[in-house]
This record gives sequence, structure tokens and C-alpha cells, in this order.
Amino acid sequence: MQSEKEKALEAIHSLIAYYISDFHEGNGYTGRQQLVYLTPSQAEIALRYGIPIGIRDSRHTGIGTAPGKPFRYVTIKDAQKLERWLAFDSMDSLATIHADLPRRVQQKMREFILQIMEIECPEQLPPQKPVAPILGTRGDIFNMMCITNRTLRQAGQIEEAVEMWQRVLDSGDSFKALKIMGEYVEFDEAHPPMAALRPEGLRGDLRV
Repeated sequence: MQSEKEKALEAIHSLIAYYISDFHEGNGYTGRQQLVYLTPSQAEIALRYGIPIGIRDSRHTGIGTAPGKPFRYVTIKDAQKLERWLAFDSMDSLATIHADLPRRVQQKMREFILQIMEIECPEQLPPQKPVAPILGTRGDIFNMMCITNRTLRQAGQIEEAVEMWQRVLDSGDSFKALKIMGEYVEFDEAHPPMAALRPEGLRGDLRV
């Protein structure tokens, strides 16, 4: 008799097959669009369940590219090929949901991967978001990235830190960058510098 767990996984597998039924690979190049990055464990699940994934080359190329697609994009079909391409310094450090899938389908695939993880390996689900003191940092995106990265690493979320950093670098937009960082951390007020906490300044504010 099929268990409830097996039924749930089979249902998710069927939904994946439905959403990617019209998938067609492009010419092996992609643009600057925001990609859905996967941790190594998520990429492994994607391969097992037939979710198309790939890796983008971080360097521009002008050979064989279509307009607006200056980056080489390699489709990954198995774990050995994934490991081999990740070893190249020029490639992104993480695989992604395939760039040739529509954006809404890419997001659906990530949802399905998280659902599979919840059933198969809940201990590997993304952890709760730690608090990062980045509000009030004068809008310096790079500084906010560094604080977010450090917060994630101090919380033991190394893979999330790597993924966040790559996604923010690829976003190309400060508003998108803030949104991405908000997926990984809770924003909190930045601590004021010690020089701002002068006793006379505090006394001056305590007026009755």
C-alpha cells in the first residue's frame, strides 16, 4: 500500500512534469535576468525530480549570442556534470533553475523543491531568518550586503550567504538587491557608532 509520503511526492512530481511540459532549451546563452539559485542539496533534488537546471558563465561573450544574452549558459543533466562545471572559476558558484523557463515557472520549481525537502529532509530546509542591523546604513548597498553576508555566516547559514551574495550581484538594481536580502534576513536598526553616544549629547536630549 502506498504511504501518504509517497503519494505526496508523486503528486509533486506530477505537478513538476506539468509545469515543464512545454520547456525548450534556448541557444545556450542567457541575459542579466535575476536567476533562481539553488543550494547543492536543492540542485540534487532538482536533478532527481527532472527539474531543468543550469549554470551561468559570469563572463561576457560575443560569440554566438543572441541580442541581450551575453552570458553562456550550460544545461546540467546529472550530478557529475554539475560538479565538473562548478569547478570552473569562470562559472557561477551555484546552479540555478533553468534560465529558459518562464520566471513564474522558475519560482514554482523552487516552491516544489522546498515542498520535497519538507517531506524528504526537513532538517535541510532553509533556516529561520536571522536579524541583520542594516537599517540606517545610509543606503550603501555594498555595506548592507556585507552586513547581511556576515549575519548569515554568524548564524551558520553559509550556503544562504553564498546564494544571497550571488543573487544580489546579479540583480543589477538596488531595489531588487534590498528585496533579495530581505528574503534571507530580518532588517533591524543599525547600531549607531560609539562617537554618536557622547554623554553631553545624551544629556542635551533629555529635556523636560
